[in-house]
Amino acid sequence: MRRGFTLIELLAVIVILAIISLIAYPTITGIVERTRKEAFKESVNNLISAGENYIIKYSADHQG
Repeated sequence: MRRGFTLIELLAVIVILAIISLIAYPTITGIVERTRKEAFKESVNNLISAGENYIIKYSADHQG
């Protein structure tokens, strides 16, 4: 009766996992980078909107 895995089987699994990670890494990195850029753009838009709202409120409060 055979118990466990041989060294060759374990090395084969490690090689397969390495190949999968080499393929997946650039894809995941691209998604993260794209998401980071979109979040930055959204933050800038929110900051601009907040500034515009502040100016509108300040102008309305101090007229006349």
